[in-house]
Amino acid sequence: MPRIPAIPFITAVCLVLCGVFLSGCAENPRTLTPDTGSVRILSSPPGAEVYLNGEYRGTTPAAISGIPAGNYSLELRANGYDRWTSPVIIQRGGLANISATLDIIPGTSVPVTFTPAVTATALKGNPDIHIDGYWMYPPGTSGTTENMVPLLIHANGFNVGDADARVVTASANLYYGGRQICWKTVYFGTLKAGGHVITETMISCPLPSNLKSADLTIRFENIVISR
Repeated sequence: MPRIPAIPFITAVCLVLCGVFLSGCAENPRTLTPDTGSVRILSSPPGAEVYLNGEYRGTTPAAISGIPAGNYSLELRANGYDRWTSPVIIQRGGLANISATLDIIPGTSVPVTFTPAVTATALKGNPDIHIDGYWMYPPGTSGTTENMVPLLIHANGFNVGDADARVVTASANLYYGGRQICWKTVYFGTLKAGGHVITETMISCPLPSNLKSADLTIRFENIVISR
């Protein structure tokens, strides 16, 4: 039987092993490609609740990472504002930037009754006040480390009636678990017919350390109007 030369045989074996090794190295970069992406979300007003495919993911401004690549439905919610929805595509290793402006929902109408003196001229109209708004943590503060937590109340006052309201006040009441835990009087000053006033008021409120933004709601009640 003829003998196979040793050197060519060993060379052939080495070439086969190198080919297998190099083939494995060529596939490694594909396995290292991330299968997730990220999204950065800004909103006006800030503090809106973020829901991705119906799952709560915090409040704006928000940066969410580790999201499996694919198509998603993004929804933003805030007290006093219409819900904002949009599809969003998360790409592998990519960052999606979302900026949204929420539309204000007119607040609860407050009927006002006056008894002016009867004269020969036509009676004047009445103011019609709507108030809505939201709460947020002041920049640089957190609601998780102390009992009395500072909060910033942003309120919008609208007079859609046909008479001026000289002095308008309202009670901004904060509720946790269906129970009122603190309140603050908000002053709007004069609201002319067809006018709009924006005001910001600070309040200190006792909050639990594990509070989620969705658990604390604000209502504007006990509205007082003079003219």
